Amino acid sequence: MVIKKINFLKKNKESIINLAILLTIILFLSTFFKPELIFSKTTTSGGDMASHYYTAYYMKEYLLPNGKFSGWTPGNYAGFPILEFYFPIPFALMALLSYIIPLEISFKLVTILGAFLLPITTFYFFKLMKFKFPMPIIAAMSSIPFLFVETHSMWGGNIPSTLAGEFTYSIGLSLSVLFLGTLYKGIEEEKYVALNSMLLALIGLNHVYTLLFAGFSSLFFLLAKKDFKKNLKYLLKIYIFSFLLMAFWLFPMLSKLEYTTSYALKWYLPNILDLFPKILIPSMVLTIAAIFLLLNKEIRKDKRVYYLFFPAMVSLFFYFFGASKLNVVDIRFIPFIHLFIIYIGTFSLGKFIKKLRLKWLIPIILAIAVILWVNYNETYIGYWIKWNYEGFEKKQPWQTYDNINQFLKGNFNDPRVVYEHSQEHNKFGTTRAFESLPLFANRATLEGVYMQSSPSAPHIFYIQSEISKEQSCPFPDYKCTSLNLDNGARHLEMFNVNQFIVISDEVKKALENNAKFKLLKEFDDYKVYGLITNKNKYVEIPEYEPVAFETDNWKNISYEWFKRQDLLDVPLVFTKDIENFKYKTDSLEGIKKIPIKANCTIKEELKNEEIVFTTDCLNKPHIIKMSYFPNWKVEGADKIYLVSPAFMMVYPKENNVRIYYGKTASDVIGVILTIFGFILMVFYKKWKKYF
Repeated sequence: MVIKKINFLKKNKESIINLAILLTIILFLSTFFKPELIFSKTTTSGGDMASHYYTAYYMKEYLLPNGKFSGWTPGNYAGFPILEFYFPIPFALMALLSYIIPLEISFKLVTILGAFLLPITTFYFFKLMKFKFPMPIIAAMSSIPFLFVETHSMWGGNIPSTLAGEFTYSIGLSLSVLFLGTLYKGIEEEKYVALNSMLLALIGLNHVYTLLFAGFSSLFFLLAKKDFKKNLKYLLKIYIFSFLLMAFWLFPMLSKLEYTTSYALKWYLPNILDLFPKILIPSMVLTIAAIFLLLNKEIRKDKRVYYLFFPAMVSLFFYFFGASKLNVVDIRFIPFIHLFIIYIGTFSLGKFIKKLRLKWLIPIILAIAVILWVNYNETYIGYWIKWNYEGFEKKQPWQTYDNINQFLKGNFNDPRVVYEHSQEHNKFGTTRAFESLPLFANRATLEGVYMQSSPSAPHIFYIQSEISKEQSCPFPDYKCTSLNLDNGARHLEMFNVNQFIVISDEVKKALENNAKFKLLKEFDDYKVYGLITNKNKYVEIPEYEPVAFETDNWKNISYEWFKRQDLLDVPLVFTKDIENFKYKTDSLEGIKKIPIKANCTIKEELKNEEIVFTTDCLNKPHIIKMSYFPNWKVEGADKIYLVSPAFMMVYPKENNVRIYYGKTASDVIGVILTIFGFILMVFYKKWKKYF
């Protein structure tokens, strides 16, 4: 029996070592992501992460029960299309898991999924490229320092970026690594078309940066002249299939980009050394060695080494050139370079240990070394993990935060709530704590985490700068202002805000001297004020006749209009039907103010994706203080107009008007394409010989 066990161990030594080290990696990560934190039923806090929780909640409570992966929420940005421009699959997974375990826990598990997957997908990446033991397990261990890079928390991929809210990027990155492995084996052996198509689609439904990375890295196989036609045919199948599988989300998203806000940030690096994290220095040294190894003729014949270099080159291209052309953030391509520096370094190390007798000892020694190296370099990640996953409820001032939410509690028919921007809010769990008013108070607010998803976002951050001591002003193309409560009050009325959460002494003092505001309640160092001049209406007739504005750049015109207090009473209509309007212009100067004489009674009701109102003023312009989006349809009026700042306007033909969130042609086409893609996938084996 003993001899059999010894023989079994000898025969399966490599598999046992691989499994043992993969389990060690999981246990090591679990010493940071402690089970008592991850499996506690608390609401995750920290950075942007906290604001993502409401998306999972909305997916479970409203979207999935209504057969949707995306839809409309009134909760932030004067309403916006939730998950129309962000990535739905992780939130759908959270919601589905929540039917088995609490949503609070399923949310945590999915947010850490990318970090736990990366070492595993790295292992299979090298395995699928037919690297022999111990290379795959060495690569898996070598990916751990990448996760613990502490020089950035917003670029993506590492644990700090995940904790800041970039968990969809982390999942997409892990899947990208696996995809590049299955793609290599698939092209070599002419199989895995369906698998690679599904993987690429999943990557895209997790993050656009990882989709760009994986898609363009796959072009490596078109560099070989000998197999160019064969490889092109294979890749085209994958591209077409993956597009079809993503089409239900991707096609509508691409067709509606006009209604997003651009955030083409050129990242400023105060210290160029941040591009070279200390924790990755061993891999960088090995990567330099790999370059010298290419002098060896035998190594130059191994195309796998070029396959490891190519994704890094693709990422460099996007960082220096491609990002600006696509209006995406350049720095978010750097993590791909870091990761593939590690993989190239692993290749180099593999060549150095190739002839060692006791190669099975190397991964064990390396596992110990990596754990010691990570522990030596880690300074704040453990603390941040605890901060996030212990949740809002475990923060010392939770009772104050909860009391504020309970005081404001209501529904989306109530006017909106606004809050002063301040770093002080971080004591509740995140500086963005009050973005979660829709979750904790069931009340709509202005700001939110998905700031590119709404054309109202620039106007909202302008309001923020008018009512706060501090300001964020995140969009490079839209400049903000400074504290001015009189101007801010007018804008708050426009957005139907009637309550204002304040923290700074400066703003409190300004409010005490402003007759438009009234103190409602105090909570420790927070005060809630009411805007007594607000009419508390989401549907309203403007004071002056709307003016049709002829322009090719309605967003900038609307923003300039918004900053002009003298023009706010005259709505600008952005429409191609400009000739149907009596009053029109192409300049903000000299706009005429034509009074609307109307004494109207309007009754309104708001639901998640529906606005119903009755009016006795037919054929008069009615402004709906909800962000415009092409999915909105109307009954009781001819059409919906886009009106400044980024609201909707109708001219009722009937006393009862219903505005509802429906489907556009691109939504229907996207779903049809995805259904068609699934059908093709199911019957792929029968028709593939014709392609």
